[in-house]
Amino acid sequence: MLLNKTSRIEKSYAFIFIAFIFFSAIFCNISKVNLFFHVSLILFIGTLIFSHKTRITFINDQPYLKGLIFPLIFLIYFSLSNLWSNNPGNISSTLKHALYLLTFICLYRQMEKLGYKKYVMGAVYIGMTLLSIFTLVMVDKTTLAVNRLDIAFPWAPDNVIDLGGYMAIGIFCGLIFIRETGKNWLYLLIPILLTSLLLTQSRGPLIAFIAAFILLFIINPRYTKQHIFYGLGIISIVIVVVFLTNFSAIFIDRLESLYQQSFIRFGIWQNALELAKQKLVWGWGFDQNLTFINSIGQNISTTHTIYLASLLKGGLIGFSILMMVIGYGLLQVPKHIRVNHKIEGSIFIFSLIYYMSQGMFIIGNPQEFWFLFWFPLSVILSTPIKSTAP
Repeated sequence: MLLNKTSRIEKSYAFIFIAFIFFSAIFCNISKVNLFFHVSLILFIGTLIFSHKTRITFINDQPYLKGLIFPLIFLIYFSLSNLWSNNPGNISSTLKHALYLLTFICLYRQMEKLGYKKYVMGAVYIGMTLLSIFTLVMVDKTTLAVNRLDIAFPWAPDNVIDLGGYMAIGIFCGLIFIRETGKNWLYLLIPILLTSLLLTQSRGPLIAFIAAFILLFIINPRYTKQHIFYGLGIISIVIVVVFLTNFSAIFIDRLESLYQQSFIRFGIWQNALELAKQKLVWGWGFDQNLTFINSIGQNISTTHTIYLASLLKGGLIGFSILMMVIGYGLLQVPKHIRVNHKIEGSIFIFSLIYYMSQGMFIIGNPQEFWFLFWFPLSVILSTPIKSTAP
């Protein structure tokens, strides 16, 4: 009876967690949606405390727990960095968020162990497709081909660059969902996400997406005529949409401006590096941001790269810990590739490249970075296992 009760609780928190993933993909950072996560967190921790079988199974997952040490150290160190910041009292909030993120990583692992991985991927894919549709429906159509795809759906990510990142993550998850279910008609949703990614005019997410997608083609290629057919079909649909809206010229202009704006980024990075050098070992602490006006008169507060952000806030120690997290993640990529789970590796590679030009820090309540950094990390840390689901 106890085993049956534990099994029911595990299924309960699994589907509650999947509901959280699905609604979070559509309604970013909404407190009512976050309640799903809190409930799944309580039930998951409850089973670890009160179920001997669940606890032993969790403890015996030694290879996974070894990898979990690195994000744990990262979260604890940057939480403690509040103590030498301008706001030491913020440590309690940051530690709470660190617990949330660690549980988020563990819950994803549980989804894989329980055989529910495909449902998580499907929740991301369908959720972000609906986000894309709602955004396209509500955006001002008269300026759709001129302005970037933002200020439309009120619960979308505030930053249009993050919206582009969502679309890319949705595509990768969609490919995994199709692989796991074998339902090829689901390829029809990918053009929606890809078109939305282009309409955001966000160069960072697009470059990261293309670079990560190349991984699927150059490593251990296993293609069928069906794969080629669907790929060409998706590309054709997107090309037709782009040229019918005369969007190609606008996007080319955006790419051409990348050269000029790269110098602006270099100025931001130089300022961040100079500030980081003043407290090089331990950093300035968790709440430190930039406060300067760049060469074109913009007030700059973020480093525009997570790597310099970790150096600024956590010094060489914090930066080294981030590198350990990333390094261990990269070591897991071949394990996924060996079982033809290349898309999982691509998601992680996308995140690493994406955050080269994004500097918003990655510890906090459920927000965009949960999908753009912690979700890819959760995926890559959870090496493939045999499903135990019926």
